[in-house]
Amino acid sequence: MDRCRQQFESLDLRKEKGYLFKFTTFSASVQNILPEIPIEKHEDLFQKLLLQQVYTSFDQQFLTANDLIQTKGPIRKLVNSRQPNIYCTFHLGSYRLLTTYLYRNGIDVALLVSRGTYQEQGKDIWATIKGLQKKHNLTNSFQILDAEQTSSTLQVIRELRAGTSLVIFLDGVTSTTGVNRQEDKEIQVRFGAQQVWARKGVGFLSYLTKTPIVPVIGYRERNLNNVLSFLDPIVPEADCDRETYCRLSLQHLYDTFWEYLTRYPDQWEGWNYIHKFLDQHELEQQADSNKSQRQHPRKRVAFNQERYSICDLEDAPILFDRRLYVTYEISTDLRDFLLQVGTIEAPEEVLGTEMYLDLLSKQIIA
Repeated sequence: MDRCRQQFESLDLRKEKGYLFKFTTFSASVQNILPEIPIEKHEDLFQKLLLQQVYTSFDQQFLTANDLIQTKGPIRKLVNSRQPNIYCTFHLGSYRLLTTYLYRNGIDVALLVSRGTYQEQGKDIWATIKGLQKKHNLTNSFQILDAEQTSSTLQVIRELRAGTSLVIFLDGVTSTTGVNRQEDKEIQVRFGAQQVWARKGVGFLSYLTKTPIVPVIGYRERNLNNVLSFLDPIVPEADCDRETYCRLSLQHLYDTFWEYLTRYPDQWEGWNYIHKFLDQHELEQQADSNKSQRQHPRKRVAFNQERYSICDLEDAPILFDRRLYVTYEISTDLRDFLLQVGTIEAPEEVLGTEMYLDLLSKQIIA
C-alpha cells in the first residue's frame, strides 16, 4: 500500500490527459449534491479518490485482502442461516471486496452488473473467484448476470428461489437513466440536495420472492483497514403493497448510504457519474430559480466561476455548465475574454451588445 501511495504521489496529476475535465465533472456533482463542502476543497477530495481507486485495484489483485476485512453487523447470522439475501451496496471504499467476501464464506452468489461492467471487468472478477476456489477448495456457485438482458429479471428470480444470494450495486446501473429512462421501472429518491432516479428492481425482486434486502456499506478507515458494515435486513411487511415497499426500501438504502458518504466523501466513485441519475428538467428549473434570485449585474461583471468552468477537451477550450452538466465549445478569444472580463472597463463594447446579453442571460458572466 505504501508503494502504491508513493508511486501515486510522484505523478503530476494535472498533466494527465483529461484530468481537468474529469475533475470538473466530479466537482460539479459534489457542489450539486453535497454543497456543504467548499469548492476550494474539491480538488483535494478528487485526488484522494484517485488514490482510493488505486488501493481498490490493489485489493482485488491480492486474495489475502479477503482475510483482512473487518466486518460489522449480523454477518455471522447471515452466513450461517444459508438463506438467500439481496445484498445492496454502493461504489464506496474497496467495494469489490463484498462479492468475494461472501463467496469466500461459502455463499452461492450471483453478481448483477451493467453490460459495460460485465464486458470490462468480467474476466478480472472471474480470475479472482477461480483463485479463491483453488486456494480455499470452495465448491459454492458463482455467476455474473447482465442486468441489461431482457431475461435477467426472470433469471434472478429463479436464482433467489433456488437459494442463491444476489449482489447489486445500486449506484452502478445507469443504462436506463437520463434520456432513456423508463418511468415504470424507476422512481426518484432523496439524495442530499438532489433527487436521483433509482431502479425499482431491488424492491420488486425482494417483494416478489420474499427475500430480505441487506444493506452493506464498505469503507476504508484512516489506517487503511477495509470495513464491510452489514446492516439490519429490510423485509417486506404483509400490509405493505409492492409500490410502497419499493419506494420505502430504496429511500432507506439511500439514506443509509448517505450517512457513510458524508463521512467518507473521498471514497465514492459515484461522484464521477451520479449526474446520469439526476433529472435534467429539475436541474434546469433549479438553475432558472437561481437566476431569478440573482440581483442585477454589477457595474463591473466577472466570470461566474460558481456556475461555469473553463477547461480543455481534446485541446479545444470548452465551457462546462456545472449546474446542467452541459459543455459548450468556445473560441480561444472568448476563453481569454472570460478569464479577463473582471479587469475590462467596457466589456459590452468589446463583445458587442448581442453577445454580451447572451452571456448575461446564461449567467456565464454576472
